[in-house]
Amino acid sequence: MTATLNGKPPRKQLGDQLDRLDSIIDLLADALPQAVADACKEGAKQALKEALMELLANPEVRALLAARSTAPPPPVVPPKPTWWARLKAKVKAVRDAAAERATAAVAAVAHTARLLAAVFPVRRIALVAAVVGLTVGVVSLVCPPLVAAAVSAVGGAVTAAAAQATGVLRRNGLLAHPA
Repeated sequence: MTATLNGKPPRKQLGDQLDRLDSIIDLLADALPQAVADACKEGAKQALKEALMELLANPEVRALLAARSTAPPPPVVPPKPTWWARLKAKVKAVRDAAAERATAAVAAVAHTARLLAAVFPVRRIALVAAVVGLTVGVVSLVCPPLVAAAVSAVGGAVTAAAAQATGVLRRNGLLAHPA
């Protein structure tokens, strides 16, 4: 219903103008967030590029980066040992412990033997016992059986008495126990 008056275009109505402004605002509302996001993205990209260029142009920063790049690599973590490797390690540990204890036992026996040899003259006692035993044996062999029996009886009695006396002296603290 637009009528032309004297060949002039019809006058724009206020409602039409408001509708037109409303559609422009709708278009801006739809496009503005995307335009702001694109502008922020471009601005951030440009700012980051400029900051990196400025940092890389700085000789102090380049020296720090060069020193950091020549740092030693991180230590390599060895892989977890297999059950076979763990078993071998345990067997080796047991073997080493047994060898250590055997060495300690041999050292203790050798020490005890040296101590006994110093305190208790074993060779002299063994030599005297062998000479006395051999002498009594030869005498008993050449003597009649009655004399041999008497010598054996006296020897046994003296040995028993010496053993009993030694026991009593040790119990009363008059004779030290052998080490």
